[in-house]
Amino acid sequence: MAVACKEVRQRIELLGKCMAHGYVEKKKSNLPAGFSYPYVVLSILFLLTIGATLAYYQNSFVVADGSGERWTPVVFLIGLCVSLLLFGMTHRDALARLALERRSRDLTAAQKENQALLDSEQRSRIVAEQASLAKDEFLAIVSHELKTPLHAIAGWNRILRTKGLSDETRETAIDKIDKNLRIQASIVEELLSFSDIMSSGGPELKRSVRMREVFESAVATVSVSAFQKGVTLSSEDELDAELVSGDSQRLKIAVVNVLTNAVKFTPPGGRVEAKAFRSDGHIKCVVADNGLGIPPEFLPHVFDQYKQSQRVSTRQFGGLGLGLTIAHRIIKLHQGTIDAESSGLGAGSTFTISLPVR
Repeated sequence: MAVACKEVRQRIELLGKCMAHGYVEKKKSNLPAGFSYPYVVLSILFLLTIGATLAYYQNSFVVADGSGERWTPVVFLIGLCVSLLLFGMTHRDALARLALERRSRDLTAAQKENQALLDSEQRSRIVAEQASLAKDEFLAIVSHELKTPLHAIAGWNRILRTKGLSDETRETAIDKIDKNLRIQASIVEELLSFSDIMSSGGPELKRSVRMREVFESAVATVSVSAFQKGVTLSSEDELDAELVSGDSQRLKIAVVNVLTNAVKFTPPGGRVEAKAFRSDGHIKCVVADNGLGIPPEFLPHVFDQYKQSQRVSTRQFGGLGLGLTIAHRIIKLHQGTIDAESSGLGAGSTFTISLPVR
């Protein structure tokens, strides 16, 4: 009996080592945790049952009446039933643990997905709120810019109705009314141009446009307002007969808007330099000034619609602030790019328009 028990014990230890080694290998191969554990338990229980049955059989001969040998199958069946019962409990526990792990992973993934959706919704809400605020500020600017010339026109109109008005005052009133009418007409024209360009598709790109003519015409258009403000506008045109595909009128609007923006934010006595040249298969128009400059936090939004670096309550310059947005839209429709650079407030700014040569 002692020899049989020793042999069974050695076999169990050997099998346990083998199973343990196999179990580790399965863990390394990314098999589900607990997958082989119930079968390891069942194998050990079977060995124990066989060992216990053999031990009982070998010791059954010590019974005087010889009935011990007849109970050997019963002992084996009892051990087998106990082994299967323990195996079933172990297997059920392993399956429950595996299902719990899968459920936990699903819940974790769902939680991450819900958090991502929540973050996306919050970002969208913030963007929508910022857009709504920008539109409200834009409407306030439009209201202010439209009311200012209207008030001036109404005031000078009442003066004209005054009896005994001198000829000099009458001429002044007419000039003021005419000036404010032109201001209001330019505001309305800018709004209509913005609506037309932002809502329309791309221009007819099959037409050839001489950028030298567009550039020189734009400089000539803005030079008058620059002279009246006391800003020196210099230009350098290195273009010859280079052509681009697009709409000459819209391209002129884009260049004029960039030049006008530079003159607008350059104080009297300042300089605005415009240069047109060809580089790497593109026509570039560079407009640089030594004016107000652009704050670093506003530079990424300088071409956004309804965005201005100054709020209504602190604005020092007139206009609707749509010029750069319109220019950006036009250049984009012509498959080009427009970039803004500035070292900060008081450091001036540089705008570069790039269009592919036809």
